[in-house]
Amino acid sequence: MQLEQSFTLPFARAAVWPAFADVPMLVACMPGAGLTGEARAVAGGADLDLTFTVRLGPITGAFQGQGAIRRDDAAFSGTFSGGGADRKSGSRVKGEAKFSLTELAPAETRVDVAVDYSLTGSLAQFSRGAIVKELAAAMTRDFAANLQARIAAAQPAPASAAGTGAVAGEAPRPAGATAAPHASSDAGSVTRPQEAAATLDAGRLFWRVLWARILALFGRTPG
Repeated sequence: MQLEQSFTLPFARAAVWPAFADVPMLVACMPGAGLTGEARAVAGGADLDLTFTVRLGPITGAFQGQGAIRRDDAAFSGTFSGGGADRKSGSRVKGEAKFSLTELAPAETRVDVAVDYSLTGSLAQFSRGAIVKELAAAMTRDFAANLQARIAAAQPAPASAAGTGAVAGEAPRPAGATAAPHASSDAGSVTRPQEAAATLDAGRLFWRVLWARILALFGRTPG
């Protein structure tokens, strides 16, 4: 199955791109994902051991596997590929996500993501239908909000905010997201958040999408 998503961040591309070199931070921004060890640096990227835990009602899938991130600094693009298996259900997933960054304005960057994946086993029944694309969109929004908060935390505060504890450009956190860590002493680096991620509650996302559909029928938007 192929999915395409995009989101916009209120930062220059030069400020966003370093985040894609911080593997633990990227993984921590993705709901349900986590690292099981240190990422291994290789030319143009890193290899890593991953976990991805998703809950749908009484069913919980815990996938373990390997992944690889490769970046093209000149083109501000790259790929994330990987695969894993859930021993309990006998399900397997594998796929590749291509990402690219486009600078729309001095302080606005669009991130485009194209995903091609396959899921086999008993959990494959949940990968069918248009609802999956809406769930992917919801996950992308959570990922974008987490990423935006962490990049904002790494930006140097303006002089007018000195001593007030304010962080310029910090975005509100999505429901259930962990607080963004404080910026490091190196203003040019992206702060590394906790590597452990909570289980992705696909059931919660499903009901959020369903409720949005119901409101749309009556010409309303979720509050």
